[in-house]
Amino acid sequence: MHEASIAYEIFLIIEESVRNYNLKKVNRIFLSIGGYNGIFEESLKFAFTAISKDTKCEEAKLIITKTEGFEMVVERIEGE
Repeated sequence: MHEASIAYEIFLIIEESVRNYNLKKVNRIFLSIGGYNGIFEESLKFAFTAISKDTKCEEAKLIITKTEGFEMVVERIEGE
């Protein structure tokens, strides 16, 4: 289940943005994920939920756009 390590990397990227922009809470995280990565969306969401427990990302929703190719990009985050 490589989704757990990917979820952790996403979490680290988001946490850096939280610090840089002094966010109190993250509401939504927009990702583009290439279909050739073999990432199971539900597994990624489950892993991110576990990793983000008791953080400013705890209630954030992952909004995933599937694309062709191998990319995995954090497009943007929404928070307050």
